[in-house]
Amino acid sequence: MVDLAQIRRAAKNRLAPSLAHRDYRMMWFGHVAGESASWAIAATEGWLIFNLAESNPSSWVGSVFLVAMLPWFVVPVIAGYLADRFDRRNVLTLAYVISLLHGLALGLLILTGSIQIWHVLLLAFVNGCARAVHMGAIEALAANLVPGKALPNAYALVNAGYYATRLTGPGVIAPLLGVIGLEWIFLACACLYGIGVFFVLQIRTPSTGVVESGRGLIYNALSGFRYVYSHRVLRSVIFLVMFHCVLVMSFESLLPAISDDRLDAGGGGVAYMHMMVGLGALMVSLAIAPIQGRGLIGRVFLATAVISSLGNILLAIAPTMPVAILGTVVIGVAHTGFMTMATIMIQSVAPDRLRGRITSIYLIHAGGIMAFSYFINGVLADAFDPGWILMAGGVAFLAVVLVSAFVPTPRRLFHAGIPDQVGTVPG
Repeated sequence: MVDLAQIRRAAKNRLAPSLAHRDYRMMWFGHVAGESASWAIAATEGWLIFNLAESNPSSWVGSVFLVAMLPWFVVPVIAGYLADRFDRRNVLTLAYVISLLHGLALGLLILTGSIQIWHVLLLAFVNGCARAVHMGAIEALAANLVPGKALPNAYALVNAGYYATRLTGPGVIAPLLGVIGLEWIFLACACLYGIGVFFVLQIRTPSTGVVESGRGLIYNALSGFRYVYSHRVLRSVIFLVMFHCVLVMSFESLLPAISDDRLDAGGGGVAYMHMMVGLGALMVSLAIAPIQGRGLIGRVFLATAVISSLGNILLAIAPTMPVAILGTVVIGVAHTGFMTMATIMIQSVAPDRLRGRITSIYLIHAGGIMAFSYFINGVLADAFDPGWILMAGGVAFLAVVLVSAFVPTPRRLFHAGIPDQVGTVPG
C-alpha cells in the first residue's frame, strides 16, 4: 500500500528542506507575498503609463522601468552596509513598509482622478529604492536562517520567490485588467505587502554582518568592492550576470508594444506574458530545488545561459499569442535557472561578514546597469519592431557565453560549479 505521508515527507525533505526551519519559512512566506505584489505592480504600472502617455508610449514604459531601476546604482551600497550593520530583519521590514505606501499612494491617486505621468515615475523611483533594499536584505538574511548544507536549496527557493511570483502576482490581475479600475489592483498590492511585513516580523534569529568600527559607509562599502573584484569566482559570475541582465533580462519594457502592436492582446496580453514567465520560473524552481552537486550547478548555469538567448529569440519571432506564451515560458525557465545558479555560487563563496555588501555589489551590476537597457529598449520600440530588439539582445548574449567558455575561470565554473572551499579568500 502506498504511504502518502511518507511520500510527502520525502518530497519536502528533497524539494524544500529549508522550509523545515521556522524563521526561514516566515521569511519565505513574506518574500512570496511581497514579490507577488512587486510583479503585479510592475505589470500594472507599465500598462498604466502606456495608456497615460499621449505619444511615444513605449518610451514612457521604458522610462518607468529606468527610474525604478536607477536606485540600484547607489541604494544597494547603502542597503549592503545596513544589512551588515543592523539586524537584517528590521532592514527588510522597513523596505516592505515603503513598498506598501507606494502601492497605497498609486491607488489613491487613481481613485481621486489626479494621477499623472510624473506621479508614476516618482513613485516608481521610491519603490525602486525599497526593492533594492529588500532584495539585498533577503539574500543576506537567508544564509543565517538555514544550516550550510541547505544553502543551495535556500537560495533556489529565494529565487523561486523572485521569479515564480510573476505567476501569482500578474495571475491575479490578468483577469481584472479592463474589468475593474487599476486603483483596486494597486490597493490590493499594498495589502500583499502588509502580509509580507507580518511574516517578516515573526523572524527571531538575529542576523548581522561585521563592519569596521570607526570606519564610515564609504570605507566599508569599498572594502566589499575590493573583495569582489579581487576574487576570480565572484568577479566572473557577477560580470556574466551583468551581461545577462542587460542583453536578455530587460525585455519587460517591450511587452506592452509586443502585446498591443503585434499580438493585439492589450493589457491582458501583458499580464498573461508576465504570468507565463512565472510559470516557467515555477517549473525550473521545482526542478533545481534538490540540486546539491557542485558540478551540476555549473552545468545548469551554462545550459540556462544558452537557453536564455533562445527564449528571447523565440519571443522575438512569435507571430501569435500561443507562440509568444511558449517563448515567455522558456524565458521564465532559463532566466530563473541562470540567476538561481549565479546566486548560489555567489552566496556559497561570500563570507558572512561581507555578505550584505557582496550582495549589494551583485545587485548593482544586475539591476543598476539594467535600468538603462530597459529605457533604451523602450525608446527603440517606438522606432523599430520590438522583435528585432529582442533578437539582437539574444544573439549578443549567446556570443558572450560562447566567448566566456574560452576564459579560464568561467570555463571552470561551467564545468565544476561552486569551488571546493566555501568562503574562500580571493585568488
